[in-house]
Amino acid sequence: MTHCEGPASHRPDFNLRYGAYGLVWQVPLPCPEWRTASACHAPDVVVRYGPVPPVPPTDLTAGPLRQVTPEAVRCGLPDVAWLLVRGGNDILIDRREGADDGRVRLLLLGTGTALLLHQRGLLPLHASAILTPAGAVLFMGHSGAGKSTLLNEFLRRGYPMLAEDLAAVRLDAAGVAWVEPGVRVTKLWADSAAALGQPTAGLARVRPELEKFVVPVGGAALADTAAPLAALYVLSAHNEPNILLKERRDARKFNALLDHTWQKLVVKRMGLHTAHFQRAIAVANQARIVRVQRPDDGFRLKELADAVEVDFRANLKIAQPPNFTGIEKLRN
Repeated sequence: MTHCEGPASHRPDFNLRYGAYGLVWQVPLPCPEWRTASACHAPDVVVRYGPVPPVPPTDLTAGPLRQVTPEAVRCGLPDVAWLLVRGGNDILIDRREGADDGRVRLLLLGTGTALLLHQRGLLPLHASAILTPAGAVLFMGHSGAGKSTLLNEFLRRGYPMLAEDLAAVRLDAAGVAWVEPGVRVTKLWADSAAALGQPTAGLARVRPELEKFVVPVGGAALADTAAPLAALYVLSAHNEPNILLKERRDARKFNALLDHTWQKLVVKRMGLHTAHFQRAIAVANQARIVRVQRPDDGFRLKELADAVEVDFRANLKIAQPPNFTGIEKLRN
């Protein structure tokens, strides 16, 4: 594993500060997906370029591209980079020669971030999140379930965005679940963008070969303070003609959280299985979790968003319109 020196943005002394998931990150490459943070803030997490040491023989494997111990996790993509994630505060990037910033960022902001959040005691979920007057509402699901498309429809309706694709849930000292602000972009496939009336001309692609675009979010459309978790909607498709919503109860709430945890297969090998289990139980006990099934022959975006909005406004007792002031109203 050879460290790639490269241009200035690839050097260890080129460091930028960003805020994401309640943490200040010091990163050696530009990450426009995250909010900028002042250089005067001491970093909680330091990301550096350098050679990742060889895999110790005591490491447990969790798939062909990961090696895991309770102290550290190695993961990577061929021809992109290897990451060494350690102690909840340190990520080492062994960058492959010729890899572009976009692909390195995808690895860092996805898998690398989720593993570090596990190490820090947060619950990283495959979910997008909006801010409502009752708190954070999450849209949870596997890849392709429609998390980002539904999120963008609620942005259009005036609900600020908290997170996209990766939502980090933190339990405070009293055991209350909070959702931390994540990225400040969404990602949309071309057909979803068209359904939302979102022009794609001039937008960056997630990867050059994909018809999937990065849509910046800013201003009042972006929530920048953690919010208490209010509800989660688990998105899926079925072969019935109607949209169905059914609240999950008992063990099914807990299982939904486990099933949609980022990097769930390595949690036990990280020595965090018990802690993760306890966090999932605590979140399941205080949040409303609803299964949402839509017809598999079409997304029917407006109808789906209407059904979800009616449900959370009624069950979370939201009487005021979505153009509320923000987090301060949650505290008053």
